[in-house]
Amino acid sequence: MFSISDLKNTRYYQEVCYESELNLVMRLIERRIGGVSQDLQVKINKLSVEDLENLGLALLDFTSKADLVVWLNNQASSAS
Repeated sequence: MFSISDLKNTRYYQEVCYESELNLVMRLIERRIGGVSQDLQVKINKLSVEDLENLGLALLDFTSKADLVVWLNNQASSAS
């Protein structure tokens, strides 16, 4: 029998969590600053769940797409 801990470690569970987080962040972006380009979408899709959570919080302070671009570029710089 699987425990909750075992379930959370499965690839399927992790993929579902990622997709849920990504969908929420994309809806927040759409609501806050409008749609994004395909290029920005690709960058967002490459973020980890933790980074998506951080982006969701950062979105509260965004006023334009430029804020999103700066945030994504900072993430790319810190990952290098």
